[in-house]
Amino acid sequence: MKRLIVLGLTAALMPFSIARADLYIIANKDLPATQLDKEDIAAIYLLKKKHWENGDDIMPINLPPQADARTRFTAEIFDSTPDKLGSYWDKMLFKGETPPVTQNSEQAVILFVERIKGAIGYVETKPQSPQIKILQQFSSK
Repeated sequence: MKRLIVLGLTAALMPFSIARADLYIIANKDLPATQLDKEDIAAIYLLKKKHWENGDDIMPINLPPQADARTRFTAEIFDSTPDKLGSYWDKMLFKGETPPVTQNSEQAVILFVERIKGAIGYVETKPQSPQIKILQQFSSK
């Protein structure tokens, strides 16, 4: 009986631990930068910073608004929600600025960043690809 209760508690807590994953800001390995702070990341995702130090274009990649990693990213970087940030982009679209490209999954973000030299993205699963570098890591709280 005790073993059944322990197994039940373990199973109940497993989704909680998965949801509390770290958040990784990733870029293509050829990017000269080795680390970014929150202000730099925010400027990139608001398209206020459009070029890397070497002059290459920056291509920020988002996950869909309903993705847990996007909610966490938006809270961590902007202290906001995807919906509130959507209002910012509504205003920017009126000015002719388009929001960052959206990929449908973390795997798609990783593949995009692997292949596109100036790309930057975020994922909760630590990338194992030698084509990816981690610019920042936010630990779960």
